[in-house]
Amino acid sequence: MLPVFRPLQDRAVLTVWSGLCTSTIGEDLFRVASVWLAVEVAGNMVGLVTGVQYVAMLVAGLFGGVLFDRWRPVQAMLVSRWWSAAFCLLPVIGYYVSGLSITLLIISSVGLASLRMVFSPALQSTIPTLVPDRNSQQAINGLFDATYRIARLVGPMVAALLHLFMPVIHFLTATAIGFLVSGAAIRAARERLEGGLGDPVRMQPGLRGAWEAVTAGFRLMLSEPVTGALLLTNALMNGPWMVALSLAIALIVTEYRPTFLGFGDLAAYALVMGAYGVGDFTGSIIAGSVRFRNPLSTMFLGYIVMGIGFAWLAVAVWLLPASVLLPAMMIGGLLGGLGGPFYFVPMITRMQTVFHGHDIARVFRFRLVVMAAGMLLCSVIATWCFELMGAVATQLACGILILAVGIAGHILCRRHERRERRGTADPVPTPGK
Repeated sequence: MLPVFRPLQDRAVLTVWSGLCTSTIGEDLFRVASVWLAVEVAGNMVGLVTGVQYVAMLVAGLFGGVLFDRWRPVQAMLVSRWWSAAFCLLPVIGYYVSGLSITLLIISSVGLASLRMVFSPALQSTIPTLVPDRNSQQAINGLFDATYRIARLVGPMVAALLHLFMPVIHFLTATAIGFLVSGAAIRAARERLEGGLGDPVRMQPGLRGAWEAVTAGFRLMLSEPVTGALLLTNALMNGPWMVALSLAIALIVTEYRPTFLGFGDLAAYALVMGAYGVGDFTGSIIAGSVRFRNPLSTMFLGYIVMGIGFAWLAVAVWLLPASVLLPAMMIGGLLGGLGGPFYFVPMITRMQTVFHGHDIARVFRFRLVVMAAGMLLCSVIATWCFELMGAVATQLACGILILAVGIAGHILCRRHERRERRGTADPVPTPGK
């Protein structure tokens, strides 16, 4: 059995993971359904449904700690699951009472995005209690990461299958059921998830306590400069990653219409995204199974591979004939997906090792805040870049940026790891010796 799957032999891990599978696939169902319903209801205003999610994540991440740092992580996860189900059902109820509106879809999307900022940090803080040793932590991080990534592939497929049996509005009902199942799984494993965690954070009253909660993640990152720099780099790189994967590739397929073996248009876009998903899932399995000798520098090799893949996808459009363009774009998507987990899985494992208890949730929440801000900013900049230089050049620029960060990070971390080894091998003598 691959190391990444060994944690599933533990019944508590299997229970939590099963619930996580249902909720992650459900979230992708919600993503597909909300965009489709928004197009039917509001047409060009569909961008509001996705845009407000970044704002909601930013606000909830900044100020959520004032409330949720006072709770135990399991309590925060359970409350977020129940309320997520309620927000999913809100448009369904509205559909039957007064008709579906863009307002209900926006409220539902904002609610889910905000609650994601509650659930994800709390989940990260419980991993060390669920699997205490570092090797198992890396394996379970790879397993959970692969679950999120494979949901991006399975979610649209499930949506296509369910569309044959039920109206799109009840995709939201299915998502709500997934959240309820996930909450039940967390409740079933509650004793293991709470084991070893201390009491909730005690804050000072008034504005001083609120300010400490808002800035806690930032201050913790400053206390561990290397880990903090890795987390911030990952958060900021989510911006160009999102532009390259979610926006530029769709525009390139629409403009150049690559075809291969009869596949074209939406099918061509699905093939490129599918190739990315295959690389994404494969990278998670490998990164969760292998213990790297030089984890810091190897992490940035992942960004180098991702940058090469995204850049190659753009270069192929300019250099290759139309007959082989789609396979070449799929190769670029495969490389782009393969590189991401090599950075993310070791980063999360290091975070769970360096920080402890509630501090893990605080640090991870701050990372999500920076990520949301970066993605919001990059989505605005991308609109200007698409108008100024086109989708292909924007794709190439994103790939080169990620590649440059990967090369610079690899060189710097390689030097850092060499200094660490020299310090271990040649300790400084104490006075008098």
